[in-house]
Amino acid sequence: MSTAKIRTFKSGICGLLLTVVATSFAHAAPTKKPNTSPMVSYECSADSSWFTSPSLPSEVKQSNGPGDSSFCDFYQFSWQTFAYLMAKSTTQPAVLNFQDSSQFSVLEVNTDGSPANSCDDKPNAHMLFIRSAKPQENGTTFTIPERIGQAGGGATIYDQNKNVVYYDVRFSKNMCQVDKIKQQDNFPGGTTELKTAWKVMGANDNPNDFITMEANITPVKPDEVNPNKTLLGLVGFHLAVATPDHPEFVWATFEHQVNAPDCTLPQTTTGWSFASESCTASLKAGKTDCDFNNPTAQTKITGEPTEICRVHPYGSAKGDLKYDDNVGSITSLNDNVQPFLTGQFAVLKNYFNVGALWVSDIKKGSSIDNQRGSLRLANTVAETEYQDVDLSSPFISNCFGCHNYAGTDSGTSNTTSNNLSHIFDDIAVGNQCVDVPAVNIINSQAQAKSTCPSTCTDSSPDKKWNGQWTNQDARTGAQLPKTVCGCCTK
Repeated sequence: MSTAKIRTFKSGICGLLLTVVATSFAHAAPTKKPNTSPMVSYECSADSSWFTSPSLPSEVKQSNGPGDSSFCDFYQFSWQTFAYLMAKSTTQPAVLNFQDSSQFSVLEVNTDGSPANSCDDKPNAHMLFIRSAKPQENGTTFTIPERIGQAGGGATIYDQNKNVVYYDVRFSKNMCQVDKIKQQDNFPGGTTELKTAWKVMGANDNPNDFITMEANITPVKPDEVNPNKTLLGLVGFHLAVATPDHPEFVWATFEHQVNAPDCTLPQTTTGWSFASESCTASLKAGKTDCDFNNPTAQTKITGEPTEICRVHPYGSAKGDLKYDDNVGSITSLNDNVQPFLTGQFAVLKNYFNVGALWVSDIKKGSSIDNQRGSLRLANTVAETEYQDVDLSSPFISNCFGCHNYAGTDSGTSNTTSNNLSHIFDDIAVGNQCVDVPAVNIINSQAQAKSTCPSTCTDSSPDKKWNGQWTNQDARTGAQLPKTVCGCCTK
C-alpha cells in the first residue's frame, strides 16, 4: 500500500452550533467488523442480566484476585455500561438511558462559545455541534467548546451523502456538585462522561439499523418552533466512567459497523458511510491515490465526502503490550453478546466495542508504560486524524494523551488540574453565578429580599440568591427591561 495517502493527524479550527429537539430508537441486524483476531483463542463471556435487567456496574471485577482485573473484566464493564445506556429509560420511556435528562445532563454552550449553565435542567443553549478545535496535547489552552467536537485536529467530516457529522456531550448529574468535587483529588465513583457522533440518515440508510434521534439542525431563535426536524443516526459513542478502583476513568468507545473499512484489509468495498466504493476497492487492491483520514476545516453542513479508513482495528497493533489478551477479549465479548441482542437491544447488533483504555497502577500516572488495553485507541468518526497512534512519540494521541491522569501518589488533584476531565471545567464555569430576570422591576433591597430568593430557586433548585440585584446592564449601563438577581450554585 505504498502509494496510499492515509493521513492521521492535523490541526485547525471549525465550529457551528445547533439544537437537539427529540429522540427515538430502532432495531436491526449486524453487518461488518474489523479484520483482526488474536493469535490464540480467548473466551470473554457475556451476562444475560446486562440485557434482561440493565444496570450500571459500580466497579471493574477482579477475576485474577484482589486488586487484579483481567482484560476481559474491563470489557465486560464496558459492555454492561453500554447496554444500560442503550436501554429504554424507565422514567422517560420515549428515550434511552443515556438520553434521560434525570440521569445525564447535556453540555450546553452559549452562542459565543462560552460555557452555559448545563446544570439548571433547562436546555436553553446550544447542545449539538459540528466539531471544533482541540489542542494537540494536554497542557495547552483549550478552545471552548473543544470537548464537543471531534477530538484530534480541527477539521470536519462528511459522510458519503455529503452531510456533516454532529456531536454532543452528556455527563452524570453528580458532576454538577462542582465545589464538593473540587475538594477531592479524584472524581467519585460513578462519574460518567459521554460523547456521541451522529450522521444524517440518507435515502439508502435503514433507520432500523441505527440508534436514531430527531433534531433541528438549523439555528433557531430561543422561542421559535422549527418544524424541520432531521433524523440522525448514531455512528460513534465514547464513554468514560470513574470507579473507586479506577479514578483515571475507564475509557471505552463503540462504533457503527458500517462507518469505515480497515485501511490494510477492507472487509468489503461497498456500503460504508465514510468511504467510497472506488477508494475502498483501491485499498483492497493494495494501492490508492485517495486521501484517507485527512479532513479539512469547514463551516458548512454539507461538503465533499471524507474518505476514512480504520488504521488500527481494536486500537491495537501486533507487538503492543498484551496484544493477544486485549484483542482476544474484545472480539470474544463482541461475539458473545450477540445472542442477547434481541427486542429493544436488537439494534446493537450493528455496533461493536472498538476497545478501552485504563491504567495498571492507579498510584502512578498515565504514562504509556502504565497504560493497559487498546493503547492505540481511536474512534474513526471521533478521532479521524489521530488514529495513527505512535507509542514512541512524546505526545501519544490516545485518550490519555489529552486526558492526563496524575496517580494517587502524585499529590496532584485530578479534579482541579484541568487535565483529566475537560468537561468538568466547562461545567464549573457554566455553573457559576448567573443573572436571572425577576418577574418585575425591583426598586429596593427589601423588595429584592422578597423576590430574588424565589427567582433563583425557580430557575434551578441548585441555585440560591447571592444578595445582588441590578436594573442596569453591567456592560453598557443601559436600563434592563426586568431586574436581574444574582443566582449562584448552592
